[in-house]
Amino acid sequence: MLEELRQKLKKEFGITAKPFEKNMLLVEVDKNNLQKVGKFIKKLGFTYVHTVSVVDYTPKGKGFQVSYIVENLDEKQFVVLRTEVLDSEPSLPSLCSIFPAVQPHEREAWEMFGIEFIGNPKLEVMLLPSWAEGWFPLRKSYKLKKHKKG
Repeated sequence: MLEELRQKLKKEFGITAKPFEKNMLLVEVDKNNLQKVGKFIKKLGFTYVHTVSVVDYTPKGKGFQVSYIVENLDEKQFVVLRTEVLDSEPSLPSLCSIFPAVQPHEREAWEMFGIEFIGNPKLEVMLLPSWAEGWFPLRKSYKLKKHKKG
């Protein structure tokens, strides 16, 4: 099934997806096509989003890498939708309208990294104290010392 999906992504979107593990496909997608590809894979049975993962590559001048891990529960196969987000424009379209359960994952990524997920209805502080909004403590540029006492 993953090979078939790989071929369909190439035909439909011009995306060259790579096998990542024996049951996983890595799909690097432009953020402007993220929702289209999300809808496409959902129609093919990839319906369960495990997580949203963010890596901060800003010290290397690359911005942020955002990955959604989506599973086809019947086939026990996974697709990693990976996109790049510029540090100067930390936003991308939310996948909440396609996968409603992804809402808290995007919310956490927003709170910790400051990436705005456009269309996510609940981007508000969830884990940090309300007075810490806008601190983005998982960014590599975050200065912990400024918040320590003493």
